[in-house]
Formats: sequence, C-alpha cells, structure tokens
Amino acid sequence: MTLLLIPITRDKQPMTSDQKTNMHHHNAQINPIYRKGTNNSAILLIHGFTGTPDCMRYIANYLNKQGFTVYAPLLAGHGSTRENLAQTKWKDWYQTVKNAYQELHEDHPKVFVTGLSLGGVLTLKLAQDFPQTIDAIACLATPVFLSKMVHATLPVIMNSPMRFLYKYQRKADSDAKDPIARKNYWNIKDMPLTCISSLTKLQKVARRNMSKVLCPTLIMHSRYDSTAPYESMNYIAKNVSSSVTEMVTLENSFHLITIDYEKDLVGRKVGKFFQRFI
Repeated sequence: MTLLLIPITRDKQPMTSDQKTNMHHHNAQINPIYRKGTNNSAILLIHGFTGTPDCMRYIANYLNKQGFTVYAPLLAGHGSTRENLAQTKWKDWYQTVKNAYQELHEDHPKVFVTGLSLGGVLTLKLAQDFPQTIDAIACLATPVFLSKMVHATLPVIMNSPMRFLYKYQRKADSDAKDPIARKNYWNIKDMPLTCISSLTKLQKVARRNMSKVLCPTLIMHSRYDSTAPYESMNYIAKNVSSSVTEMVTLENSFHLITIDYEKDLVGRKVGKFFQRFI
C-alpha cells in the first residue's frame, strides 16, 4: 500500500439506509454469502479492506462442496460509499466478525476462520480472543504491518491540519495478476485515511497479542504481493503459539490470492488444512 495522496475536498452525502438496503439486495457482489454444509463444521470467511464477500466467493464455493458450512459477512461500512466506510473503525469491522463467529459457533461443533488481507488480521484477533473454541485458522495475504513509508507518512497527516485536506487515498489498480479478476473486483476506490490509521492500530493489537494464537495456523502469501509485505508471513509464523504452523508461498499471484491465478490452490490448501482438524 502506498500513500500517493490526492486532495479530495468535496464529499458526497452519505447514503440513506434505504439506498444501502437497495444496493444490498440488487448487487450480488456485495451480499453476504451463506451456504449450509453437511459435515457439522463451519468456516467463517472474512474479506479485505474496501472489498466485499465476493472476493471470498470462489473459495467459499469450493469449501462448501467439501462439506463445510460457509459464511462470508459484509464488514461494517463496506459495500457502499467511501463516506460510509469513513464512519467506521477497526472495532466496528471486528464486531461484524465476532457476531458472525458466535452465530456459527452456536450451531456447529467445529468452527474454522480464514481471512484475506484485513480479513487475515481480523482472523488473528478473533483467534486471540477465542483460543479454546476456534479449531484452526488460515491467514491469506495478511499484513501485520504496512510499508515503512506508510508508517512514516500517515501519522504526519493524521496529526496535522493536512487531515482536513487529504481525507482519502485513491487506490491504484486492484492488486491481482489475472486481468479478468482485476477488472471484476468490486471495491471502494477511495480509502479513508481515518480507516487506514485505524487499520494500523488493529495491526498493533494483533502483533502485541500474537502469542495468544493457539490453534493450528496456515499462512499463505504471494512472493509478489505489493500490498501486504511478504515478510508478514514469517512474522506470523514465528510469533504465534500454534502447535501446527504451515506456510505456503505463491509464485503466480499478487495480493488478491482468493481471486487470482492460484485461487484453486488456495482453496485446496485451506480445505485440506481444515479437514485435518475436524
């Protein structure tokens, strides 16, 4: 993630609740995904920052065919406008995840969690808070820190009057190698700097409590990820307290590994890993 700041001074009005409801019903890329399985085990799938459950759809379908109940909720503030997203912080996103996990836990004796990017950080946080009841996790392209440039630049902006001028960061092209996946990826194009700042706070919480992750942990990351530093994978593996920790490096994908060229490999690896702990 780079901060090539574009001044955006004219804010649109936030969407009304009716508008958000209509968008939810009419855009399949935004809707949560839920499919009942057959093996009494469930998988919570968590999408990334500015994205939607659609980026988890391919592997959700694959895992459901393996017998798992799958649930990919829409994180708070996502799926609508940059202004609505800007009203949320990491604790709002985490509340969505926590609620979804608790719903699955009520009906399934085994619950697994996987997340992409921000979803992976939320996965770690959930595993830290529920170490005895989450059976295994898979962290996909998970950034436990951002680039040094972001960490150096962001506080300067957020702690100065510049924050009133530079409210959003325009995203570059979606970080997928597959041009079709890149074209079809639904996301909010302008990232609120307040949300990026909140993401760094979540990362700090996750790093500080990494040793509280006790369940089996699979970590997958592309060597050519330009959004989440590749070094994050080793950091997670070295600092969790899991009895089983496995790492997989992808060679033909960029950041969005659940929709990129190696999405089949991602689905297979996650499925086989979780099946070991049913």
